[in-house]
Amino acid sequence: MRGDTEIIIVTVTGDDGVTPINITGRSYSAQIRYERNSPTIAATFACVVSNGAAGQVTLTLSAIDSATLTDGAAFWDLQENNAGIITTVVAGKCTILADVTR
Repeated sequence: MRGDTEIIIVTVTGDDGVTPINITGRSYSAQIRYERNSPTIAATFACVVSNGAAGQVTLTLSAIDSATLTDGAAFWDLQENNAGIITTVVAGKCTILADVTR
């Protein structure tokens, strides 16, 4: 919801899609854009490896940053930097919804 703090915990898994991998020492970035190929970034998540041994990275979008988003369809992804090798971990469409309570 626009204006809310959004916290997403992602578990990075191995090729089997089930077993978490150790991501200690890796870094992550995540963004929202209104068009997949747009040069304009709508929002950027703060990404922190919250439990490297368990493969967990926590993404946080502040309420202040989410309040600037425009209602409607958008795209987002999470990328990993592992010693200079960049990999998209997850990507997809999202929908920005307006707050009712203000």
